[in-house]
Amino acid sequence: MNPQFKQNRAGQRLLLVQALRAVAAAMIVVLHAESLVRIYAEQHNYSFAPIEIFPLGAGVDLFFVISGFVIVYSSQGLFAQAGGTREFLTRRLIRILPLYWAALTLRVTGLAIAVLIGATVSFPDLPAIITSYLFIPYDSFGYGADYPFPIVDLGWSLNYEMFFYALFACFICFARDKAVLLFVAAIFLLVGLGSVLAPADTALQFWTRPIIVEFAAGTMIALLFLKGVALRQPARLLLIALGVGLWLTIQASWFTDMSPPGFYSWTRVLIWGLGAAILFAAVALGPAPASSPWLRKAALLGDSSYVLYLLHPVFFLLVKGALRFVTVPQSCLWLVVFGAAGFAIVSAAAVYQLAEAPVLKFLKAQIGKRAVTAA
Repeated sequence: MNPQFKQNRAGQRLLLVQALRAVAAAMIVVLHAESLVRIYAEQHNYSFAPIEIFPLGAGVDLFFVISGFVIVYSSQGLFAQAGGTREFLTRRLIRILPLYWAALTLRVTGLAIAVLIGATVSFPDLPAIITSYLFIPYDSFGYGADYPFPIVDLGWSLNYEMFFYALFACFICFARDKAVLLFVAAIFLLVGLGSVLAPADTALQFWTRPIIVEFAAGTMIALLFLKGVALRQPARLLLIALGVGLWLTIQASWFTDMSPPGFYSWTRVLIWGLGAAILFAAVALGPAPASSPWLRKAALLGDSSYVLYLLHPVFFLLVKGALRFVTVPQSCLWLVVFGAAGFAIVSAAAVYQLAEAPVLKFLKAQIGKRAVTAA
C-alpha cells in the first residue's frame, strides 16, 4: 500500500480519536454543570435529580485511555533514538505546563486577593502550593490522605498524567513494541506493590492505585492501531454496545461508596475504565471514516478539550453570576445544564484558538530553534 495513502487513512482514523476526546471532556463538563444547577435548585427549593444511570465521571477514565494511546502514537519517531527521552519530556511539558500553571497561578492569586479583602476563604499552605506546581499528590483541601487534590482540584488527574509521562519516558530508549510492553508490565507491578505493601506515603499511595491501568490499556490499543488493525463494522458495533452497556447496566455505587471526592479502585477500573477501553478500541480500531465536516468540527473540539477540562469551572463562574439576576423555572433546569455546558465548550474553543494554540506554537518554535543551534 502507498505510504502516503496509509498516512492519510491513519489521519482520518485519528479524527475519530480527537472527536472522542471531545466527548470525554463534555462528559465531565455536563457532570459539573449538573452540580452547578443542583446548588441553584437547592437555593430556590426546586427538585432536581442529576443523571445517575450514565456515569459522566467516566469521562476521566476515557481521557486516561486516550492519553495512553496518544503518547505511543505521537512518539513513533522517538523510540530507541538518541535524545528521544529528552524530546518526549519536552513535548509533554510544553503541552501540559503553560495552561495548568496559568490556571494554578490565577487560582492562587484569586485566593490571596480574597484573603486580603476579608473574604471567608483560607489560603493554601506553602507545601500545597509547591506540590501543586510540581504535580506531587498532596491533600490541599483537607479531604484526607485518600484524596490528595491539588489547589486546582481538577489537577488530580494531571498528577496521574505527569506520573504516566515520567514512567513512560523510562522506556523510550527501547524499540516501540518492547517499550510499550515494559511500560505495561511496570504499571501492573506498581499496582501490585501498592496493594501488597500499602505504602504510608500519600504520593506513593496515589501513584500505585489501580486506575493507572487505564493508561496501559491505551498504549496497547495504540500498538494495535499502528500495526494496522481495523475491525469490521459488526465487531465495532458489538464493542460499542459492550462498552456503553457496561456503563449503563453496572453501577459503581453498588460496590463502593460514591460520596467521597473521588475513587481510584479496581471497581472504577473494571466498570468505568473497562467500558472506556472497549469503547475507545471500537472507535480507534475502525476503518478510516469518510471525510465529513461534522467529524472535522468534532475533532477541532477535541483539540480544545484540555482547555475545556481545566477551565470550565472558570466559565461556570460567569454562568453563576448570570443566574443571580434571573429566576429560572424548575421546568427549565436542564436547559441551564446544557446551556452552561455549551457555553463552556464554545468558550474553551475560543481560548484554545486565541491563546493556547499560539502559545504552544511559539514554544515549539523556540525549542526547535534551540535544537538547531545545539546541532
